[in-house]
Amino acid sequence: MAKKPSQRLEDVLMGRVPLENEDESIQSWASFFIHQGAEAVLRKPTKEARQESLKKLPAKIRPHVEERALTLWNRSRGR
Repeated sequence: MAKKPSQRLEDVLMGRVPLENEDESIQSWASFFIHQGAEAVLRKPTKEARQESLKKLPAKIRPHVEERALTLWNRSRGR
């Protein structure tokens, strides 16, 4: 039986399935939550707190949140 899209999204966000293994619709849906995660990381007051927050993420989703956070960080600095 095929999984529901919501279960597939949860599998990606929980790190059970690599984002790259999902189709574009799930990747697009996940990008919203990746963006929210990146914003939450950037709201941490110190670099150490941001790093700790990133360490708590599942390994398969962490690089995507880090990449988005870096993009947002650079954009806020005019880079």
